[in-house]
Amino acid sequence: MNIKKLVLIILPFILFGHPPMAAAEKSEAFNPDQDTGFYYTIQKGDTLWDLSEKFYNSQWDWPGLWEMNKQIKNPHWIYPGKKIQIFLKPVASAPKPRPEAVLKTEDQPRKITPGFVYSKMSRVGFIKKKAVPSLGTILREQDGNLMMSTSDILYIKPGSPDVLVPGRRYQVFTTKRINEQFKGEQFKGVQHLIKADIQVTASKNGYVTAVITDSFQDANVGDRIMAYYERTPELTVQQDPDPIDAAIICSQDHRVMINDFVLAFINKGADHDIHPGQIYSVRQENRSAFDAFDESIKAIDSNDIQLEPLTSGRLIVLHTEDIASTVMILSSVRDIHPGDMVR
Repeated sequence: MNIKKLVLIILPFILFGHPPMAAAEKSEAFNPDQDTGFYYTIQKGDTLWDLSEKFYNSQWDWPGLWEMNKQIKNPHWIYPGKKIQIFLKPVASAPKPRPEAVLKTEDQPRKITPGFVYSKMSRVGFIKKKAVPSLGTILREQDGNLMMSTSDILYIKPGSPDVLVPGRRYQVFTTKRINEQFKGEQFKGVQHLIKADIQVTASKNGYVTAVITDSFQDANVGDRIMAYYERTPELTVQQDPDPIDAAIICSQDHRVMINDFVLAFINKGADHDIHPGQIYSVRQENRSAFDAFDESIKAIDSNDIQLEPLTSGRLIVLHTEDIASTVMILSSVRDIHPGDMVR
């Protein structure tokens, strides 16, 4: 037998055989409070070899899977219930079917359901029909700082007595009205930008004091306070949801060009059966080259010709409100802009 072929046959058994329990090393848990990205919860019987085949359609991609998860000390020692990080390729080729004649009941492929974590979910902004009621307003910072960040002490005027309770967590936010038109339909809403987490420390005569426990963006005099908006950082991924007819409203920070890992909003939400964890494609209109020429040449181009839109990236839904959703751009092959289609 060819030596190379013999090595390829023996290697999987060397790498993924079951070692004595006494030799097993303890694997660190996947920490959604610190890590962001796709993950998979190991099931009984899983090996990196098999997971590589299921995720990447190649058993030989297992070294990359191992490298991505440095808490795994040995590739053949992975434990059910532990979370490992994975990378979803933009386009996954379909696995080759096995002949039905050799398929046994226990050999039937098990559905692999990846997850996604975004460790900063509590600071994700959103768009609603109306602004969240304000519980109070920042009067000033203790030392007079105009830009307020972590550990600064705030003086806050409550919206009503006893609405801000000492010891409880709240969030600093601002709003911006959105009024855009997509495909002839008017979209109106209120964007909420979350700037910081705070904890009320004391209630005084007509005001309360609070400390900024975590700052995402500098807070300012006049910024408002709302109840702490807690959301789970772990999402179940749905890679092929039903198609939607949506559009990018804007990025969270209103940049002109939107790229990888930037937060943005789309004009469809819970009312349109959009759910966190769904993954969609972003597409751009593919305009004819005749559009660049004068009117006499444009006549050659028929309006009946509709070029297929260009796929410019993928996004994942992080949070939904009634009329809109907050999304993260996962990948982009060209710049994404407000108004681009989401399908």
